[in-house]
This record gives sequence, C-alpha cells and structure tokens, in this order.
Amino acid sequence: MEVTNEQSEETPRLTIGDLGVAAWACSELFNYMLSGYEQEEYGEMTKEQLEEAMDKLRVSFVKFDALADALSPKEEV
Repeated sequence: MEVTNEQSEETPRLTIGDLGVAAWACSELFNYMLSGYEQEEYGEMTKEQLEEAMDKLRVSFVKFDALADALSPKEEV
C-alpha cells in the first residue's frame, strides 16, 4: 500500500488525510454509541454486541491514528 501526502481530491491513492478522516469518523461513531450505552439504549443490539462493536471501533481508531502519525512527515528539530 502506498500512502501519499497529496490532496485527497487530486489522487486515487490513500492519503495521510484520509487516515485522519477515518480515525475521526471512528472516534465520532464511538462517542455516539457511548452516549447510547450510558443511557442503556442499545438499539437493535444487545449490550454485549454494542460493547464488542465499540471495542472494535476503539481499536480501529488507534490503528488509523497511529498509522497516520507514523506516516506523517516529521519536522527536524
């Protein structure tokens, strides 16, 4: 997989910005699900299914965020 720092709109390749958007989306969905979880509103899921889905989102966020950080150009000090 090749990751580029080009603008998302200008390349079909995965960009660091795309990874950031994926991490943000995982975070937002997790927070939305957490709100329902705290109110004991699980929708069509069981409590255990919601907990498992939230755990997968948390792990996905960490992976996307770490990958974006690792691939971002570092400033020399």
